[in-house]
Amino acid sequence: MDLNNIKFSKVKEFIESQYEAHKDWGIVRNLSFLPYGTFEDNFLAVKSIHANIANDLTKDVWDELIDLIKNKENEVGVVKLGKYIKSDVKVPSDKYSAWQSYKTKLLNQNWSVKSVDSIKRSSFETLQYLSMSTEIDGPIKGLVIGNVQSGKTANMAGLMAMAADNGFNYFIILSGVIENLRQQTSNRLHKDMNANGNGNLHWHQVDNPTKRSKKAEHQIANLNLAPTDKDRYFSVCLKNKSRLTNLINWLYQDKNKAKQLKILVIDDEADQASVNTKSKDSNEQTTINNLIRKLVNTDRVKGMNYISYTATPYANVLNETDDQSLYPKDFIILLDQSEDYIGPKQLFGSEIPEMSPNIDIVKDIPEKDKDILRDIQKGKSNDPLPLSFKKSIHWFLLSAASMRALDFQKPISMLIHTSFNISHHEIISGLVSKYLRHMRENMQDFLKVLKDLYFEEKSEFLKEHFLKGMENYSTPNEIPDYPEWEIVRKYLLEIFNLPNNDFVSHIQTNVDGDPTFHEGIHLVIDNSKSKSEDQIVRLVYPKNGQAPKVAPIFIIVGGNTLSRGLTLEGLTTSYFLRTTNQADTLMQMGRWFGYRKGYEIFPRVWLDKLALERFQFLSQMNEELRDEISIYAEKGITPLDYAPRIKNSPNYNLIRITSNNKMQSAKPVKYNFAGFNTQTIYFENNKEKLVQNLNNTEKFLNELDNPEVNKNRMIWRNVSSDIVKSFLEKYNVCNSDTKMSSLPPLIEWVEENSKKLSNWNVILSSIEDINETKSEEDNWNIHGYSPKAVKRTKLTERSTDEIANIGVLRTPSDLLADIKEELSADQKKATKPVIIQSIRETYNYGDIPQLIIYRIDKGDETVEEYKKKNPNRKNRSPLNFPVEPIGINILIPGVSDSRNMETYISAKIQYEEQMIDESEFEEEE
Repeated sequence: MDLNNIKFSKVKEFIESQYEAHKDWGIVRNLSFLPYGTFEDNFLAVKSIHANIANDLTKDVWDELIDLIKNKENEVGVVKLGKYIKSDVKVPSDKYSAWQSYKTKLLNQNWSVKSVDSIKRSSFETLQYLSMSTEIDGPIKGLVIGNVQSGKTANMAGLMAMAADNGFNYFIILSGVIENLRQQTSNRLHKDMNANGNGNLHWHQVDNPTKRSKKAEHQIANLNLAPTDKDRYFSVCLKNKSRLTNLINWLYQDKNKAKQLKILVIDDEADQASVNTKSKDSNEQTTINNLIRKLVNTDRVKGMNYISYTATPYANVLNETDDQSLYPKDFIILLDQSEDYIGPKQLFGSEIPEMSPNIDIVKDIPEKDKDILRDIQKGKSNDPLPLSFKKSIHWFLLSAASMRALDFQKPISMLIHTSFNISHHEIISGLVSKYLRHMRENMQDFLKVLKDLYFEEKSEFLKEHFLKGMENYSTPNEIPDYPEWEIVRKYLLEIFNLPNNDFVSHIQTNVDGDPTFHEGIHLVIDNSKSKSEDQIVRLVYPKNGQAPKVAPIFIIVGGNTLSRGLTLEGLTTSYFLRTTNQADTLMQMGRWFGYRKGYEIFPRVWLDKLALERFQFLSQMNEELRDEISIYAEKGITPLDYAPRIKNSPNYNLIRITSNNKMQSAKPVKYNFAGFNTQTIYFENNKEKLVQNLNNTEKFLNELDNPEVNKNRMIWRNVSSDIVKSFLEKYNVCNSDTKMSSLPPLIEWVEENSKKLSNWNVILSSIEDINETKSEEDNWNIHGYSPKAVKRTKLTERSTDEIANIGVLRTPSDLLADIKEELSADQKKATKPVIIQSIRETYNYGDIPQLIIYRIDKGDETVEEYKKKNPNRKNRSPLNFPVEPIGINILIPGVSDSRNMETYISAKIQYEEQMIDESEFEEEE
C-alpha cells in the first residue's frame, strides 16, 4: 500500500501531534495515551476519527505509518548555527490554520511528503529563533541557505504561514530589483497564503504603500494589529531607493500603530543589492543597505526579525559583522535538499569515482563556436550560427514536440544566454528567427537531421540513466519515456506547417494590450531595456485561459534579468556561453537547476569549457560550504564564531567568490588551510610531466620506511612534514585544476605550521590484494611490491586531447583507510566529507594530515573497445595517455579558525590565465 498517498495525511498529522506531545514512540504506537482500555479499543477510537479510511487503516498499516514517520524524524534534520531559542512556537494542527492550508496545497500539487516535512521542520526551527519583543532581544537577524531554483519561495511561504499562526502580523518580503519579478512573487504569495479559501486568518496584500496614498488598504490606521485580530498583512517591496523609503516612512508614521507591529522581514536573494559594497573603513553604506538597516534596526515596533534567504551566501557571510549590519548574528540554517532536486552536485560532480556526474546532460560548446558567436555579436562576422548552437535549437524543437506528444500542458522553454551586452541580444534573436524560418523552408532535409539527433540523444540519456543518478527520486513511475519517432515527427510538422505569424514571433497583444499566445514559437528578448510596439518582447507566460490548446513554446534570449529569481517554466534546453569569476553571480545563472517533474529525460545544457570548469569547481565548493556549516553546527558554534573561520578558509580565495567590494570583513590575501581537502581531477597529456610525476612518486614511496599492507592499500604512518613537502614541491599540477593550483601556497603553509601539525599518514591506493603482486610485473616497484593501477576514465564532453577531466579521483573509503580500529558497516559506506571527518575524529585521527596517492591506468584501449565493454558509460572514454598519471588527494585536519594555526601566508595563486573581461556586467542596472 502507498503510505505516501494523500489520504493518509490526516493520520500522519495525528501521529506527529501525539509524538510531539509525548516524545515517546512506544506510547504513540501502543495508543496508551487514550483512555479506552485495550489497544483494540483505543485503535477503534482512532479509526472512528479517521472514518474515511477506516477500511484501509489496519494494525499493520498503523505500524508501518509509525515506522515511516519515526524514520523521517531521523531523516529530515535541520542543520543550524545558533544557540539561543527566543520563542515557544507551535506547529499548528488546526486544518483551517495558515500552515495546514498551505501544507495541503503543496501535497495536492504533488510535492513529496518528505519535501513538505522538510519545509515544516525548517520553518519551525527558524521560528524558534525569532522574537516578538525588540525590548528584550533587539532585532533578530538570521540567514537561511537554500539552493538555486530549489523552491526557496515555497520555504518562505511555509515560514510566513507558520509565523502568522503564531502571532506575527506583518510580513515584508524584499524581492530583487525587477518589477515583474516582484509582481510575480507578490501574486504567488497571496495565492499561497489564501490556499484554503476559508482559513482562520485574513490576508491582505499591501502593494507599494506611501504616506500620501488615498487607497483604503494604505491607511495605516485601518490595520487590525491587536493580538486577537485575525488579519495578516504583507508587502513585497523592490530593493529600490524610493520604494524602500516610502515603505519605511509609511510603516513608522503612527507611533502607536508601530508598537503593535510584529514584523518578519524576509530578504529574498539577500546577496543581491542588500549587501554593503562601500569600503568598510569609510563608515558609509550603499543606499539599499542603509535603507534596510533603517527598516530593521529599530525599537519602534513590538517585534522585528530580519531573515536573509539566498542560495549563494558568500557575500552575506563575508560582509560586515558589526551590531548595526545585516550579518546573521543569531542563526544560520541550511535548507534540506529535496530528493527530487537536480542541482550542481547532480550535474557537475559526485563523491564516487566513475559515477560523476549523476545526470549527464551537459553538452560542449567548442572554442571555435564560441569565437564565431562573439564575432557575430560584435558585428565582425556574417557567418551563420555555429553547429553547437544549431544543434541546441534542434533539440529544443524535438523536446517540445515530444512533450506535446506526451500531452504536457505547461509552457516549454529554451534559454539562450550568450552575453550580458544588450545590443547582442537583438542580433542573436534575429539570427535564431532567421534560422528557424530556414529550417521551415527546407523542412524535409531537416527532418532527417532531427531524426538522427533524436535517436542519438534517446540512446545517450534514458529514463534508467536518470534514475541511476537520482536513486531516491520520489516519483520514479511517473517519469516519461521517449515517444515513438513517428509521433514526434507529427508534432514537429504541426509546428512547421503553421502560418507565418504563428510559426515564430514575439508575444502578440490584443486590442486591450493583453498577451495572446499561438501554437508556434514565441521568441522573447528579456533584458532590462527590451521594448516593442504592439508586441510583448519580454517573457510573459500564459495565465488562466490564455494558453493555446497545446503546450506553448518559448525561446528566451537575454542577460541579467534571466540570471536570478525568474523561473523558466518547462526549461528543456539551455545554451550558455557567458561566464564570470564571481561564484554568486555564476551559480544564480544556473536556471537549469531545479525540478523537472513530467519531463525529466528531456533537459540538456550546452556550456563552453570555461563555464563548465567554473560550474564544476563551484559545485564542489557549494557542497563543501554546506558540509563546513554542518561541521560547525555539530560543534555548537554560533554565527558570530563562524564569521572569522569562513574568512580564513582557502576555498574562498581560489576564485573570486563574490565581487571584492562585498567582502568587507574578508581578508582575501590570507590563508588558513585547516580543513582543506582536495583531489586532482585534471591531468595533462604531457609525457615529460607524467614521467616526472611517476618517477618522483616511486622514489618518494621507496624512501619511506616499510609500509603496512592492508589488502589493496599501503599505509605509512608518521611521515614528517618536510618529506611530504619535498614530494609536493616536485608534483606537476595541471593548470586547469583550479583548486589544486593552490598547492604552492599550501606547501608554504605546511612548512610554516609543521610544528603544529602532526606527522602525516601516506596511503597508496591500488586494486586487488597487494600481497599478491610481489613479482615485478612492470617497472612499478614499491618496497618489493607491484601494486596495480586504479581504473579511471575521462569525461568525454569535459575533456580534450590535451587535458583529461576524470570528475572524481578519490574513493571515499580511502580517507578512512589509515584507521586501525574496525569500522561499522555504515561507517565504511560513508561518502560525504563531513561524515568522514566526524569518523576520523571519533577514532582520534582528526588531527592527522593525510596524503593519498593513486597510480592511474593509462587507459590505452580504443574508444570502440571501451564502449563494447562498458555500453552504459556513454559519457566516458579511456584516457589514452602514454604513461600512467599520478593523482593525489590532500586532507588537512581541523576547521578554519582565526585562533588555530595563526601563521598565514600571502596568496600566490595566479588568476591572470583564468580571468575574463567582466565590464559588461554594469550595463544592465
